[in-house]
Amino acid sequence: MIIFVSIIVVVLLISLFRVLLKQSTMPTGFLGVFMMLLWNRVYLPLVKWATSRIKLNDNFTILDIGVGNGASSVYLFQQRNSLSITGIDISEDAIIQAKKNHPNKNIHFESMDIHALTCAPETFDLVTAFQTHFHWHDLDQALNEIHRVLKQHGIVVFACEKAKINYFLPKLKKSADFQAYLTTLGFLLTDEHETNQWIMYTFQKNDTEQNIIQRHFIL
Repeated sequence: MIIFVSIIVVVLLISLFRVLLKQSTMPTGFLGVFMMLLWNRVYLPLVKWATSRIKLNDNFTILDIGVGNGASSVYLFQQRNSLSITGIDISEDAIIQAKKNHPNKNIHFESMDIHALTCAPETFDLVTAFQTHFHWHDLDQALNEIHRVLKQHGIVVFACEKAKINYFLPKLKKSADFQAYLTTLGFLLTDEHETNQWIMYTFQKNDTEQNIIQRHFIL
């Protein structure tokens, strides 16, 4: 009997983990709305911590990826009121919540897949991804899309829990490995900060002739 109950508990926990993982990737329905509110409490401090370590200019155009209900985009806008921000999420339900909760003519929320951005080339000065890049099913393709829409020498910020990288991207948990990986995609790692819980990487679009050749070969 004890063994049977233990098996049931394990199965339930696995099922719950899968549901929460799916909601983390694409929040939907009532549970998605609840999860996004919870994430605001848990992860907005991460957004604030990372944002305090980058320089925002008044004329920046920003792409904020995986915004959920839009809290990260709003916080970025509050730091410089004349910023133009596009906040995207693959979940249409999330974008509905973002538009409902944060109407602002300078913040544009759109449902969009990071692997197939509809933005024009060289549009953004800064691309941010808070607690999300480890969920992308094709990181190479996503970074190629970011590279395409980023202005030359534009900046990218990835910030998340270190545990998420250790679990989802174990081959990139060392900074040297991540730096080498970025180089093949036309980026240069310029800064890194971490706490016991969080880590953020800042990297820059930096196409050299060798990188262009490498990227063309990979593509």
